Amino acid sequence: MNYLINLIIVAYIVSLIYLAKVELLKNYVKILAIQGLIIFFVAIAELKGADFLHLGFVLVETLVFKAIFVPLFMQRVIKRSGKTKNSGMYIKPYASVLLATVFVAISFAIVESIHDAHLEIKYFTAAIASIIIGLYVGINHRDIITHLVSYMIIENGIFLIALALGGEMPILVNSAILLDIFSSILIMGIFLNRIKDYFQTTDDKELTQLKD
Repeated sequence: MNYLINLIIVAYIVSLIYLAKVELLKNYVKILAIQGLIIFFVAIAELKGADFLHLGFVLVETLVFKAIFVPLFMQRVIKRSGKTKNSGMYIKPYASVLLATVFVAISFAIVESIHDAHLEIKYFTAAIASIIIGLYVGINHRDIITHLVSYMIIENGIFLIALALGGEMPILVNSAILLDIFSSILIMGIFLNRIKDYFQTTDDKELTQLKD
């Protein structure tokens, strides 16, 4: 089981590195769905001893929300935007892949320097890498859709941190994260639609034209 979990975490990290070079918007949907499924399987493996209510909530959050609802929502937003590619990167794709690999190495070095026997190194490494790469993707792109994707990647990292700290995440914390994701997606969805109505674009450069 540990060997399988290690492979799953490696797959998650590979998806983060690939995310750094993505240009086609439909690939963002695939990455979010894959990461949602990965987190779902990790949650099943790590929360076997949890009570039914806690386990059920976490599994609904990972499978129904992260692996199904979020990708479908993103697919709808992308379809309504009428775009197939993001608005461009400040740092080119292959340089971004190299940087993402460096970020993963830095994440591992950070975890190794903590020296905590109760810390799940594989989860914490993936979590920190997810947060750093999520921030990088948001900064490196001009496209608002990509900014929303980067936020979801950061949220996945936050969930993995809970598993890294022993798999104990109180239900209230789960509720707060779920509501935060849900409200953020709704707000960003409305915002994207308003931008499209006025500018027929999702490029954040157009934000400078907005007036009170």
